Amino acid sequence: MILYIQESGKYAELVEKAKNPSPSQKKPKKLRNLIKQLQGLVIANPKDFRGRAIVSNNLEKDSERTACLVTLSSVINAATSFPLLYYAFRDLSVLGVPVTLLVNGLLLKYTNGAATAVSARKPYGRSWSNWAIAGMISINTILSLIAAAGTELLLNPSGLSQLKAQELLAERINQVESLKQLDSPQYKDALTRCEQGEKELNRLHPYHPRRQSLFVQVYGTWEQQNTNWATVPLEELPLCPKASRLGQQAHQNYETAKQELEESLAIRVKMGNDLAFLQQHKPQVYQEHFTPDGELRSGIEATRLAIINFRSKLIQGDWSSLGFHLFSLLVSIITSGPACGMTIALSLRKDTRQSFSETVELQRNIWLESRRQELQELMNSEAEFND
Repeated sequence: MILYIQESGKYAELVEKAKNPSPSQKKPKKLRNLIKQLQGLVIANPKDFRGRAIVSNNLEKDSERTACLVTLSSVINAATSFPLLYYAFRDLSVLGVPVTLLVNGLLLKYTNGAATAVSARKPYGRSWSNWAIAGMISINTILSLIAAAGTELLLNPSGLSQLKAQELLAERINQVESLKQLDSPQYKDALTRCEQGEKELNRLHPYHPRRQSLFVQVYGTWEQQNTNWATVPLEELPLCPKASRLGQQAHQNYETAKQELEESLAIRVKMGNDLAFLQQHKPQVYQEHFTPDGELRSGIEATRLAIINFRSKLIQGDWSSLGFHLFSLLVSIITSGPACGMTIALSLRKDTRQSFSETVELQRNIWLESRRQELQELMNSEAEFND
């Protein structure tokens, strides 16, 4: 057929264009390949949603519509998931944006790839196609949820900072309460040795030769029984007075910390702003977790709090503060849902399955070969006639 076109005068103009391409067609091959790969990353190819054995006009148009909707859904998901991904990788400094773009690009590629894999429902690959359906639905569901959490990051950074400040104050309260447990290793060790010494003393006979020395280790000498142990260095105390001293010190530390905490909490209540309270009264804690403008330093922490806060609002039914969040979520669902449904429906159509059928492709090739032979015979007849 190609030989016929080259030798026939009817197609001389077409042959000339092929020999002398326009400047736009002379772009470097590497550049064309790069542009093609970038387009394939973002835009779903309609030809990937159908086979090539036999393609009707309806199938071609429906493939284009499905590819268009899948592309639109993927782009919207990529745009709405960008804020959360950016905050997640923001701690990488100058690499934050490139890594975010890379991950977003991979998600685009995965979404489009899963959609095209769904369409190729060959008889021997249905299980593989079913897995592709599961992957397509899962990734679109996850990206829809990410869109809502990302909206929380964009619209409520001050609220997330307040939430982190509340967590830090709650941690401080828990730390103070933990002092009440008297569970320091030093105290536990001293108490254990004291109790072991008392048990051993109770087992020994009153006239046992070792009883006197053990009594001194546990309680001190008889002359020291009325001693004010508070004036004796800790390392010189007998076992039980040492345990008692450590317990009293731990209790005193708890009472002191509790009093300081209560005073701080009273100031906090008067201020009515946990973040401002940390900035004024706990500057070291504030500088560790927040910027001078009150934003969270850690992007990962901001992402975690955004997800927690969005989930909490959703569970509590706080619809008044979820307006734009739900808008982002619904836009993602409205575009992703039909894209998934249309892709699955297209893959189940008879004409789509026929377009991937190797039997149909073989029959088509046989028909084309017969037409080629007829054309070749026609060309030979024309050549003999001209001679």
